[in-house]
Amino acid sequence: MTNELNYCRRKSAASPLLAGLGLIAACFLTVSPLQGQTITGSPSAVSQRFSYMSWGLSGDSTDLTVKQWYLPIIVKADVAEDWSLSFYSAAAGSDADWDVENGDISGLTDTRVQAAHSLADDQVLISGGVSVPTGVTELSPEQHQLIPWLSADFFNFPVKYPGEGLNLFGEVGVALPAGDWVWGAAGAVHYSGEYTPFDDGRKYQPGLRLVGTIGADRDWPDQGHVGVDLLVIHSSSDKAEGEAVFADGVQFDFRLTGQREFDKGRIDAAARFILRGKNKTIGGENLDLVREQSNTNGNDIRFFLSGRRDLSPRAQGWLSVEAKFLAANGYDAGEVLYEDAASVYGFGGGADFKLSSRASAGLGIRLWTGSSDGSYAFEPVDFSGFEIMQRLTVTF
Repeated sequence: MTNELNYCRRKSAASPLLAGLGLIAACFLTVSPLQGQTITGSPSAVSQRFSYMSWGLSGDSTDLTVKQWYLPIIVKADVAEDWSLSFYSAAAGSDADWDVENGDISGLTDTRVQAAHSLADDQVLISGGVSVPTGVTELSPEQHQLIPWLSADFFNFPVKYPGEGLNLFGEVGVALPAGDWVWGAAGAVHYSGEYTPFDDGRKYQPGLRLVGTIGADRDWPDQGHVGVDLLVIHSSSDKAEGEAVFADGVQFDFRLTGQREFDKGRIDAAARFILRGKNKTIGGENLDLVREQSNTNGNDIRFFLSGRRDLSPRAQGWLSVEAKFLAANGYDAGEVLYEDAASVYGFGGGADFKLSSRASAGLGIRLWTGSSDGSYAFEPVDFSGFEIMQRLTVTF
């Protein structure tokens, strides 16, 4: 999200409408299946990244470490005026240090291609794409044990699910200036095809996902930027062997961002509050989907602050701090589905380097610490994690 917003803020001095469109596009990044999504007009580029992340849990009877390496390639090209094409593919590997043979997951993730078009003097952005199922599916029972940890809210592994079916997605957004502000609204749809997640041969199809967002954005050239957004995400029923088995609750995602620029650097700040509704599960006399009595989803609030400063004409250093607070879900302590509150704090630093007029690189590290009073491992546990990051980007 941050890279796209920063790009739009730079462009806003020439075209505030592009800033609003960038706001919309960036908002979809957290829910869109295409990683590396960009808007038309940004430089064509090839970007290679590498991440190694490790998270550990420790308690009186718990000692577990979950690790993942991640190597994505992202290509974005302007193929015609106001048209761009993006390609994303990655390799990844995940494992844990428990005594389970053949429990690791490694290979390609799903491959994604997306086209984007801006029109009406950059007041409208339309995009669509496809996610091709090149990722790992048909997981064994041993491999499936990893999925709850990779997808846990208090961790932030880049690959939470190694592969799905053929997916189609599209979005359209409109941005209009109103005084010193740019207001935007957008909608997106994500259709997921049927696939076989486990090696038992059963077919599964995630529900249709609909996303709506509204936002406002204001830029002070060479001084700073603020933005506020609200996303609403609705999902239809997931199906197993053609029968409805589950439906995610409606999710509301509130975001506030700000940036202050200085002569040789800048400060970025963000706050986010996620409100999750009750899921639907199988119940009742006819085994229909019914709204759960208590909410299995906890809400969370997140804060992020980072600072950048020029170290030389070709190098820029950065530092960051973050905090994530996960509320307990709606069940009572001691119930099977109860999940307790958790908190995670992060610190990071690194540097970006300009290698030439067309090439740049970056290195960084992030550290996390946190705790939960129980439920995740059926006892109070402490979290600790780290990530080592590398990036290489070439524009053309």
